[in-house]
Amino acid sequence: MTEPRDLSINDISVGDTASFDRIWTNEDVLAFASLTGDKNPLHLDEEYARKTKFGRRLVHGMLVGSACSTLVGMYLPGKRCLYVRQTLDFKEPVFIGDKVVIRGEVKSKSLAIGLVDIFISIIKDGRNAVEGTATVQILS
Repeated sequence: MTEPRDLSINDISVGDTASFDRIWTNEDVLAFASLTGDKNPLHLDEEYARKTKFGRRLVHGMLVGSACSTLVGMYLPGKRCLYVRQTLDFKEPVFIGDKVVIRGEVKSKSLAIGLVDIFISIIKDGRNAVEGTATVQILS
């Protein structure tokens, strides 16, 4: 998707869903480390990571979590949204090259104040690796 969806508060219903797939590459991890300054060897040093319980390098948790921004900014609801709040629970690691599905489902909406709560799950191998709730305001 190159253009964000354009859903108004009236276009959105409880139960609406959207999803997309993502695979993070070594280049993504290096770019994120450079942008944020998070150069933890668990993400960047293969030899170090191999000696941990994970056995290999992890994608930064916040890089994985940033897919929530893609979901709400591009798919559900799209360009009219303004982030208000986000929770994230990291349940399983995501490794470089893992394919994940980012899925959102509208759990509630308030017409009076224009807020929508979206439950987001980042799914790897059929299990939620990351989950949380985004609250967004829908701009008119």
